[in-house]
Amino acid sequence: LMRGLLQAMLRQAEKVEPQLKAALRGGQAAGGMTARERMALREGSIEEAAAILNARQFVQRLIEKDRETTQAQMVWALGRIEPTELDAMVRQLARMRGRYASLVLEYGQSERPIGKLALEELQGLRERIAEFEHGFEMIKTAILDGTAEVTGVKTARL
Repeated sequence: LMRGLLQAMLRQAEKVEPQLKAALRGGQAAGGMTARERMALREGSIEEAAAILNARQFVQRLIEKDRETTQAQMVWALGRIEPTELDAMVRQLARMRGRYASLVLEYGQSERPIGKLALEELQGLRERIAEFEHGFEMIKTAILDGTAEVTGVKTARL
């Protein structure tokens, strides 16, 4: 959601600032910032950055700050992951997928309409599967970008 909002802000900034688009096409990725401005961006807060940046640069800084903050929180929250923890998660996800498929097949063979309780069970299971899959993807991404460490696995640097 946040990424989509930031991308929409970027598109709006491009509409409002045609000279910025021309500068970017000309290879001026830094947007003509002075050394003082670049240093303020690296070391300052979002509020300080807003005072010296155009809209596109500001949104790019927000995206960078979001990535850095998320990485720091992932390192803090996950710590070092044991391979057995990942194995247990994979097994649990597989069990939920198997249970869901089994129920769909069972209900599909029934002559009578599916009841409300059975439908709620399917829906709840599908939602749990989606949440587990989303979390699993986040963890795999964290492992690949080096913000999560797995015991016995070399840290990836993409």
